[in-house]
Amino acid sequence: MRNLTSEGQAKVAEIAQRHGVGTDGVLTMLDALVRGGGTMAQFSHPDFGGSGQWMMGGMTMVSDLFNNALKARVDNICFELSTLLSNDQGWLWEPMPIQSPGQTFNQASSSVSGSFGGWNSGSWWPSDLGQPNSSGGQNNIRYAYFGHANRLAVDVGGIVTVYDTGDHRISGVSQQQGDGWTLTFSSQYGTVPVGNLRVVSGDGGMAADAPSFQAAPDPMPEPPRRTSGGAASLDQVFLAGRTLVFGPANAAPLGTITLAPDGGIAGDTVARARFWSVENGTLSFYDAEGRTSFRFSSIENGGDGAVITGADAANPNAGHVLRDPAVRSGETAPAATPPGALPIPVDPTVGEWALDAGNGQTLATLRLSADGSISGGRPTETRWRVDGDSIVLLHGSGRPTARFDTFQFRAGRWSLTGSPLSDPGAALTLRQT
Repeated sequence: MRNLTSEGQAKVAEIAQRHGVGTDGVLTMLDALVRGGGTMAQFSHPDFGGSGQWMMGGMTMVSDLFNNALKARVDNICFELSTLLSNDQGWLWEPMPIQSPGQTFNQASSSVSGSFGGWNSGSWWPSDLGQPNSSGGQNNIRYAYFGHANRLAVDVGGIVTVYDTGDHRISGVSQQQGDGWTLTFSSQYGTVPVGNLRVVSGDGGMAADAPSFQAAPDPMPEPPRRTSGGAASLDQVFLAGRTLVFGPANAAPLGTITLAPDGGIAGDTVARARFWSVENGTLSFYDAEGRTSFRFSSIENGGDGAVITGADAANPNAGHVLRDPAVRSGETAPAATPPGALPIPVDPTVGEWALDAGNGQTLATLRLSADGSISGGRPTETRWRVDGDSIVLLHGSGRPTARFDTFQFRAGRWSLTGSPLSDPGAALTLRQT
């Protein structure tokens, strides 16, 4: 790397002090950015937890998988340095020495080569996805994010799997090698294991040989698995979409949750139970950071529903239970409240609705069914519910995506005004057509 001017050295020192890292670390990152054309960096320095990668547009990867503060620091430093390089008007670098005849210099090229981390960013992903918003890779794993198509493509040793990212806005991907490869991504919902996304396409029979992307479970003794009645088992098909009462074995339940088919946990909010998966007959819950929080490996299928028992991963002696709602109360679960009895002035199941953006553009036309499902509409919203005096649209995992709390009746039609939960400052309208 060329020598910095005194002004450039002062700017590097100021960035280092402001972000709490050493000047040598910032210089290492600056050199990596110069080699990456100012828009990408492959680096290795103790101030940044060892090796990692960064790409303009949001992809940040560090060795410490769950250290979100470190990822944010790396992203902020890289963004500042990238801006510094792009705005340089000749004050940053000392002039190049005059080259005498026969003398050559090895100078890192500042042109973008179209690759990152040694991987060709060409066409390993399905061609119908187009060009990614960002991509990266390390060792035998590479990935590309296509925000316009809500897709994340992952290549592990030549086996390509495409995932549906739903309403996630991916801002970073991290990978770590321990007992196996772990791949997570960061979005507005926190850190999520890639294995919790719905698989759109894979490489046939070879996909079964690909490494698992679930978070590595915390070490704890496995209680013996048993089944009764032979009708139920702890597998993905049996559990997907099932609503269960969740809580300690000998105390009041924490709430009623639904194991969404896409790996999310909907219903009553339990901070340590955000995602779920089944592996080798064991049901695991994960927190928002992708860490294993609860594990269940025993199921009994009685006459009035399933009872699944397990333990807290942090305290194996603290038993926890999942029960069908009818088992808890001894009665049949109550029917859903009919639309006519809802605490809002309109029956949303009547007719079609147009979903409009704040500028009046119609985003979708949809129907709200009495069973809580949505017909038509956007792929990121498949359910709806009444929450107090508001209507809430939901992602398939149960995450709320938009809320409408202002109701107007004009010219024989209802108009509901609200906003997306990811951007409360934006406006959305549900307009009866």
